[in-house]
Amino acid sequence: MKPSFTPFSKEALELGRSTYFVRTNGGISLPIAGFLYWLALGILGFYIKPETWCLTAFFTSGLIFPIGLALSRPFHSNIMLKAPLSGLVMPAMTAMFLSWPMTIAGYLTDMQLVPLFLAIGMSLHWPVIGWMYGSITCTFHAILRVALVTVLWFLEPTERFTFIPLLVSLLYLITVFGLKKEVAQRKRELGNALG
Repeated sequence: MKPSFTPFSKEALELGRSTYFVRTNGGISLPIAGFLYWLALGILGFYIKPETWCLTAFFTSGLIFPIGLALSRPFHSNIMLKAPLSGLVMPAMTAMFLSWPMTIAGYLTDMQLVPLFLAIGMSLHWPVIGWMYGSITCTFHAILRVALVTVLWFLEPTERFTFIPLLVSLLYLITVFGLKKEVAQRKRELGNALG
């Protein structure tokens, strides 16, 4: 028996992306969790030593997903929705996981690199998620984040453990509003296309 292949059109792909994006409400519970994580790190940066900050950042980074999952219901963000495109999430996350050796090497050689490496490394999944959703906001989040944290790392060497996480937190907040706007626009477009 020959395996069957069903070709799909660009229009079908775009419809699938838009439908998934709307049904997950742009996955906004995860950027909200990211906002909370980075805000906490920024505040902690004022009070704890860099070594403690690094260890705290490492050991708590895994909390972002469970917090996002807990926030998914109140924010109507079904991040566990199964769809053909949801299979891209794990490869996207793998890119982020592959940055951890660099971050750990930074910790072991020059702790001042950790906020930069962590902020950039933990943004590597955003372009793939953006493609999956057909969201320009996700792509801009990654580009702005990498550019701005790099500039800030050079401009404010004494405040890297506070200003970088606070900047990332602000970018997450802006991203939440951008995603909400995109979801509303996509809902209108889907309503017009389907109705």
